[in-house]
Amino acid sequence: MKKYSKILVAFDGSELSVKALNEAIAMGKENEALEIDVVTALNPTAQISSALVYASILNELRKEAVDMLEGISEKLSVQLPNHKIKTKVLEGNPGNEIVEYADENDRDLIIMGSRGLNGIREWFLGSVSHAVLQRSHCPVLIVK
Repeated sequence: MKKYSKILVAFDGSELSVKALNEAIAMGKENEALEIDVVTALNPTAQISSALVYASILNELRKEAVDMLEGISEKLSVQLPNHKIKTKVLEGNPGNEIVEYADENDRDLIIMGSRGLNGIREWFLGSVSHAVLQRSHCPVLIVK
């Protein structure tokens, strides 16, 4: 397998995104120079007539996402202490945001689950992994 140097993990807290993160950790243990970026994408899609209610929901989702990524960052710093780790909360269409982030940050591999969370907390869908796979300029590892 090709040795990647800069990978992006799309993470939403689902079981499959945890598997994707574990795959990145395993790769990191084999390659001390590996840089790992972990991102989550917020896209509250509900039709909300009040801008105040929308802002409130978005702020709560943003806080939850930041807290989740802080926990991931701590986990990675323990398991991969010599690696460059970065986390980021993205906002917008998840498929587009993941691909844009990978392009702008020169990532050479994206790892993500095939499906994510459901309901209002749904950040990644099968359609998101499909969109990333179709639009990405780097290889994409889809974890099932």
